[in-house]
Amino acid sequence: MDEKNEVFENWWQANKQKVLDEDREYHEVVESYKMKSGADWLLFGIPVVTGIICVQNLPIQHEILRWVASIAITIVVFAICVFVKSLSHPHRPISDIEADVKKRCMEKFLRTGKLGNQEE
Repeated sequence: MDEKNEVFENWWQANKQKVLDEDREYHEVVESYKMKSGADWLLFGIPVVTGIICVQNLPIQHEILRWVASIAITIVVFAICVFVKSLSHPHRPISDIEADVKKRCMEKFLRTGKLGNQEE
């Protein structure tokens, strides 16, 4: 059994991306992360505009501290925008989908002894 697990793990590492690309749910989640609409561009433009405004208007006298504070604020705003985008596309996490696909492939391998799309 240990040898079968090792064979499967080697095959999985070599073919993981190909197998995942063939999975419909994985493909849908990956596509949802792409910027397709004006709202997506707006969500990712907001942090840039926020950073520019912060650099110009923060009441900090030291230039370096003002830049550091602006960068920190920009990162926080970016994280909030990513969170908002994730709420607009409610999918399972990619790691869960990968684990399910791997589990299905492993079960098929243990049942049939075949890896991937080998002829049965």
